[in-house]
Amino acid sequence: MSQVNKLNYFKFFIAALLFGVLFYFSADIGSYLGLDDIFDIFIKILIIIGIGFYAYKREELNAIFNINIEPIYLLVVFIPAIFSFIFQLCPLDFEPFPNFVIVTVIGTVTTAIWEEMFFRYVGCSLFRDEEGNIKWYNVVFLAFAFSMGHVFNGFDNIESLATQLVFTFGLGIFTVALYIHSRSLVLPIIAHFAVNSVSDYFHLFATDEARELAYSGDWFYLLFAIQVLVMICLGFYILKKNNHLA
Repeated sequence: MSQVNKLNYFKFFIAALLFGVLFYFSADIGSYLGLDDIFDIFIKILIIIGIGFYAYKREELNAIFNINIEPIYLLVVFIPAIFSFIFQLCPLDFEPFPNFVIVTVIGTVTTAIWEEMFFRYVGCSLFRDEEGNIKWYNVVFLAFAFSMGHVFNGFDNIESLATQLVFTFGLGIFTVALYIHSRSLVLPIIAHFAVNSVSDYFHLFATDEARELAYSGDWFYLLFAIQVLVMICLGFYILKKNNHLA
């Protein structure tokens, strides 16, 4: 069993933070260049190409996008999205600008792909052993790094930021388990895309009143805690049941 280079923890965590900083300033940079949201998508595509080339050089590109997947997991991947849909169930207003819809859809797809390629493929490549198994604390570390990669998303609303960090931690454990078990990014990308779609399309179509209603109520934090716990427990259950924990 190989030993993880301790320096990898530092390098991967710093890389996660730098990506967070990059996308925090991407809107301002895009506006300065006159590219607006297109710049954000352009950066994501460059990251996807870069990591794709890295996987190609390691002769792993075909493997990480294989579709030999157990049917039951095609249902499991939608569990986080179902919770998110319940949270944001409210009247919607389907009158956005068409170009805004297109940008949002492309942004949702590219976000799911690049984040899974970096946080799951690159991350697991650094912290799993030759048999493809992983220590439980490395699963936690990868989820924590994924969460911290979102820390720059909303300092203006600490409550919203805190819920996002907790949510991404749970989602990180869940998607690491999906990747380790399936040895493919297809399931994690579907799960990630489904969750982001519920959130992004809610903000795209929801009225101002609906946005306030969606996050109000005495039941929110209880349901939110259940959602995160379900993702964490499902993740470790998949890893433990299939003997993927080193």
